[in-house]
Parts: sequence; C-alpha cells; structure tokens
Amino acid sequence: ETVYMVMKYMRGRTLQFHIQNHQQRFNDGFLRRIFLSLLNGLREVHAHKIVHLDIKPANVYINMDGTPVLLDFGAARQILASEGQNLRPLYTAGFAAPEQYHGMQNVGPWSDIYSVGATMYACITGKAPRPADEREKEDKLQPLQKAWISRFSRDLLSIIDWCLMLRSDDRPPSVFSLQKALSQIQDEAPAQNVIRSITSRFEQSK
Repeated sequence: ETVYMVMKYMRGRTLQFHIQNHQQRFNDGFLRRIFLSLLNGLREVHAHKIVHLDIKPANVYINMDGTPVLLDFGAARQILASEGQNLRPLYTAGFAAPEQYHGMQNVGPWSDIYSVGATMYACITGKAPRPADEREKEDKLQPLQKAWISRFSRDLLSIIDWCLMLRSDDRPPSVFSLQKALSQIQDEAPAQNVIRSITSRFEQSK
C-alpha cells in the first residue's frame, strides 16, 4: 500500500556534484544553456497546473551530453486541486520561496521561479541563499550584481536577483518571461568548454 515513482536510468551527475567539483569553471554560457533547457521542462509542468516546489541543485541531473533533467517530484502539487491545498508543504531551506513557509494557499509557478533563482545563485556562489523565512525578518542577502560582477555578466546576475525577490509579484511573472530574459543575454564565453570538461570526466571514469 505504498506508491513509487520510477523513471528511466540516466548516466551523469547532479548539478550539486558539479557545483562542489567544477563550480570555478561555470560561466554565463554554461548557466544559460543548462537553465534554458531546464525551463523548457518546467514550462510543461506548469502548463499542466502542477508546481514542483523542490527545485534545487540536488534535483537537477546533468546527463553525459550536458542535458539537464529535473528530478524528484515528491513535493509536487496540483495547484488547482482542492486536496493539494490541504497537503503539508514540503520544502528545502534556502531554495524554497517565502510563501512555502506559510502553507499551500499562495504557492504557484512563481514559487518554482524563486527556487530556480536560488539554484542559479548556488551555481554562482557555491552555496544556497539565506532561507527565505530569515530574509523576511531581516533581508541581508547581498545582490549578486554587487558581489560577482567581475566573473559574470550584469544581465545574468540581475535576472537571478529578480527571481529571488521576496514578494512573488516582484519576480518574473512566468517561466516563459524568465526564459525570454535569459535568451537575450549575449554570451561572453562559450558554454561548450564547460560541457566538454564535464563529459570528459565521465569518459575517464568508465
């Protein structure tokens, strides 16, 4: 009397692994490539009125060809279903949006957008942002535009800061709008160098 989720086996590593081992190699092009592809899947999820609610580096899997896959829908909720509103919220501190700390009534696609921003933040800094419930009391989160402008483009950093706004109305209104903003950034360094280094590690481990 239990339920299981099964998916196709894929060879690769989590984004969390790459943050811990290759984070110094990340650049604008790599992050744009990974997250633009990931957001294609998230758009499809949202189109079916489902929110993931646990997007974080450990739940993003990078295949050997560099393709990202969003894993672990254990916390996902169908936001229009009445029973979904009564379920106990599940979240990961640092990656969960502020509204996830206050029940299920106000969660939605904007909540996943916060988590995407937090995941990108971890790619930049190597760690999660401060938990949103702490930020609501006193927001000491320094904008990335101030601290990381020497390594990444201002446009990319400003998009991540946008996703991490505490008020849901201040974030990108949809996954499509976030994709559009990311796609308009001009690459300053090719993504393929990072993808190649990741793939070569897999080949050596065979």
